[in-house]
Amino acid sequence: MLILHSDAVTTMLSKRILYFRLKMLLILSVIWILFGFLFLFNILEIERQLLSNRSPFIFCIAFALIGLVISSALIFYLKTAFRRHPLWIAFLLKLALAFGLFVVVAFCMLAGYFVFSYHGSLSGFTTRFFEDIFFTRGFLILMTDLGLLTLISLVLLEVTDKYGPGGFWSMMRGEYHRPKKERRIFIFLDINNATTIAERIGHEQYFLLLKDFFSDITNPVLANGGEIYQYVGDEVVLSWKESPEHKIYALRFIRQAFYILKRREKYYTGQYTVAPTFKAGIHSGEVTSGFVGIIKKDLVYSGDTLNTAARLRGKCHELQQSFILSGGFMQDFYQPFAYRITSIGEMELKGRLEKEPLFSLEFE
Repeated sequence: MLILHSDAVTTMLSKRILYFRLKMLLILSVIWILFGFLFLFNILEIERQLLSNRSPFIFCIAFALIGLVISSALIFYLKTAFRRHPLWIAFLLKLALAFGLFVVVAFCMLAGYFVFSYHGSLSGFTTRFFEDIFFTRGFLILMTDLGLLTLISLVLLEVTDKYGPGGFWSMMRGEYHRPKKERRIFIFLDINNATTIAERIGHEQYFLLLKDFFSDITNPVLANGGEIYQYVGDEVVLSWKESPEHKIYALRFIRQAFYILKRREKYYTGQYTVAPTFKAGIHSGEVTSGFVGIIKKDLVYSGDTLNTAARLRGKCHELQQSFILSGGFMQDFYQPFAYRITSIGEMELKGRLEKEPLFSLEFE
């Protein structure tokens, strides 16, 4: 039963993550096409002979195809590569591989263009190819410009990783330039018995376990449209804009993360001698949102909603429950299929005058 359910979860995650990656691929491809026109103008100004008697439209199409190949490699293969290397080494390795791929693809496409447009002997073709293309200033400028564009694409992906899906574009649009009030859902999630595990396996091994743990739960976050607000030690805070649909996504994230970690128990016990589990507090309410910082910007949420969600996570151990929902979260929300939500009763939370209705969450 668990294996069948895990396979269903994996299929769902794969589709949602594929959609997210295809969306990023579309954005990068459009950027490459726009820069293609700019680079074409640059080459025409400096080395007109390179494109003499050749269609600029063909050049732009070729440029778009090169961008599609490079962007696909960056998003589907290189984006998560070299995770165990230092950031600067991983960045340089990705840049070198992406630029190397670009040179190979560009060279093959230019050679292919000459093959279909040149009529003559192979030796004559080789001589003309190197003289008219490879050893021209225009080709050197093209390599330099597109190497720069490869760097820009890689930096954009790294920045997107830093601010999370949608976070970078929200900053660019100025959505949180001024503080604004909004209603959001928050999940405070951390590993059970974290201190005991760290003492048992050592802090370096525990840090590697944390990296694997956060990596494993990232896919369910993406699959359900969540935002990773911040990491604090062995705790991660997740957020959604409040709506009945997003409340379903928040619960679905908990369920999917739970089953993914269940399926990965064999890996964790083999690698670290212990398989991590987690507890979580879920609450929703009004917060004030905005970017803060001068030399380092971060999107910050403030308000009692976050304090309450943190208190709920702290209550999990006391009440011997893995997942606790608040009364605020349950407002205008009905129990979805395959989830067992049970009332615990009203309880006092530190820092609040009024008692909060609490609910436990289990999976059927």
